[in-house]
Amino acid sequence: MAIHLWIGLLSLSVLVSVSVQLLAPGSGLIAIISGLFLVVGGTLLTAIMSHSLSAVLMLGELIADFRRSPANLEEEDEGFRRFLQAANYFRRGEIRPAEAVVQQIAEPLLRRGTQLVLDGFPRDQVILTLQRQIAEDRDHLRRPAEMLRAMSGYAPAFGMLGTLLGLVQMLFGLGSGNLASIGAAMGFAMLTTVYGLVIANLALKPLASKLEQRGRQLITRRVAHLQAIMMLCDRQHSELIREMMEEVNARQDMRQAAYELQLIANPDQRAA
Repeated sequence: MAIHLWIGLLSLSVLVSVSVQLLAPGSGLIAIISGLFLVVGGTLLTAIMSHSLSAVLMLGELIADFRRSPANLEEEDEGFRRFLQAANYFRRGEIRPAEAVVQQIAEPLLRRGTQLVLDGFPRDQVILTLQRQIAEDRDHLRRPAEMLRAMSGYAPAFGMLGTLLGLVQMLFGLGSGNLASIGAAMGFAMLTTVYGLVIANLALKPLASKLEQRGRQLITRRVAHLQAIMMLCDRQHSELIREMMEEVNARQDMRQAAYELQLIANPDQRAA
């Protein structure tokens, strides 16, 4: 068994023990804090055990990048305009000016594909190389959403674990007659269930859906860029390439609008 798995199991044991010890004094505030500590900490530790610490940290970075997406899209649109300039130069046989413009393209796949075409690589080899990169990007974007989906199952499980711990603590307190301790244990039992459900359904699942949606949008744009590279290989006019890209963006906007209307009509799908 991997060392990080042993560390995770030990950490979970410590987490449960600390939660129970915090609950023992019988304070309502401590019950609230210890319940949240158990659910959030247990969910994160299980995610680290299932994947790795670096994967969980990368998930946080990806969510932060997700919040900065509008600026990235503007940068990508500017890069596509540069690509159209390079396509005009290439169609006229002006390779050096085209290479100078390519260096200003920020989007990696578009820049790499254009550079391969300018370097004279065969069309089939260029397409195969870019298809492999798109497949890698798809896997890279899918893994964080799958991790969030898994974590949305961990949180309610730790909520139920907290409920059981709270009930056990309450039973131990019946003999002492300490009503404050019994009340805190009952509150801990109920709150952990609430924490697990809220974290899963109002945080993790919506984030997973957003990441999946953003991933589909990015892959659609990557495929459109691949089509643009194919048209570049055929030395087609830049206006035809631009019209193709605008059509792809229009279809994507229509699908997004239809998806949002479907959510409005069927609000139960938000929690799916």
